[in-house]
Amino acid sequence: MLYVDDEAMIGKAVARWFARRGHDVHLAESVVAAQQSIVDHEPDVLFIDVWLGSESGFELMSWIREERPELMGRVVFVTGEMAVTAQGEKAWRTPRPPVIQKPFDFAEMERYVSEAAQDT
Repeated sequence: MLYVDDEAMIGKAVARWFARRGHDVHLAESVVAAQQSIVDHEPDVLFIDVWLGSESGFELMSWIREERPELMGRVVFVTGEMAVTAQGEKAWRTPRPPVIQKPFDFAEMERYVSEAAQDT
C-alpha cells in the first residue's frame, strides 16, 4: 500500500497501524516521491491526501491516469477539508475515487485495503 501525505506524522501513524497488521506500507510526502514509489513498488491500494503542501493529490491522480491507468480503481483520497455537509451528508459524492475524511477511522481504511486485495 502507498500512503501519500505531506504531514509526516500522519503518514508514520498510518504506516505503524497497517504494519502491525502485516501490511507492506510505503510513504510519500510529495507527488514526485509517490510517482517513484509507484514505479518501484506497485501498490495494491493508494491513499492520497488531496492537499500536499504546494501540490495536490489531483496532480498525482492525473499522472496515474496517464501513466498507470490500471491503478485508478485502487485510489482512495483522504482529506482534512470539509467533506461532510452540515447535515452530515458526504459533500463529495463520487463513487471513484472514494474520499475518507480526516481524522479517519482506520477500520474504514482497512476495508479499502481488503477490497483491493480481493481485486488483485
